[in-house]
Amino acid sequence: MELETVLYRVEGNVAIISMNRTKALNAMNKQIFVDLTTAFDAAESDSNVRVVIVNAEGRAFCAGGDIAEMKGLDNSEAVFDFYNIAGIFMKKMMNFAKPVITAAHGAIAGAGTSLLMAGDIALVSDDAFFMVAFGAVGLIPDCAGHWMLPRACGMHMAKELMMTQRQVKAPEMKELGLCNHVYPKDQLMDEAMKLATKIAKGPLNCYSSSKALMNKALETDLDTLLAEETEAQAAARMHANGEEGLGAFLEKRKANFQ
Repeated sequence: MELETVLYRVEGNVAIISMNRTKALNAMNKQIFVDLTTAFDAAESDSNVRVVIVNAEGRAFCAGGDIAEMKGLDNSEAVFDFYNIAGIFMKKMMNFAKPVITAAHGAIAGAGTSLLMAGDIALVSDDAFFMVAFGAVGLIPDCAGHWMLPRACGMHMAKELMMTQRQVKAPEMKELGLCNHVYPKDQLMDEAMKLATKIAKGPLNCYSSSKALMNKALETDLDTLLAEETEAQAAARMHANGEEGLGAFLEKRKANFQ
């Protein structure tokens, strides 16, 4: 697998997908969305991969969209193509069946904010800052930012961050619910790997099912969600992991999930 803007490797049961446009501070152009999609396809098809970590090389997680490339989109068809490719990837990442951890350092700006929030668990370094920077260049949040940001920090705060483009440093990111944990920069990937390795030992069929239910929880009514939850729980119970988990509990031993 040859990728121009992304590095892909597997360690144990964890796929590590690293953005690698370091000279551009990992600004997101059309190619990086294509390469990220290819990398996620590889992680999806590899049965050995049970968890994915998305991080970045260089000084920053992501400086946002590639301004020069976007400025060159001078007709509606080109603009639509760019954002359609971006949307295809974001939908794939947000709905990915396997657990996804984002591990970000330095600048997390523009489209990078969406990439951070698209993971199931977001970890950041103590030098990280989050900036919904679109208004500064006369654009609106993209890459599903309008969907994710209010869910992460509430509607009023989301609008403030959108309208002011202010920097939110790592401690406040945690306070607002934009990340789960903050770590020293030199410990970020070690902590991400510890967490990924722990999750990889769990019942992935359950995690996948719960992810799907949580993603739609705010768009459905209680009766519908309960019906889908009941159906999913029945499937979990009849899965080999359900049999193993219940048996291990009764036998007072550690479960060995598939």
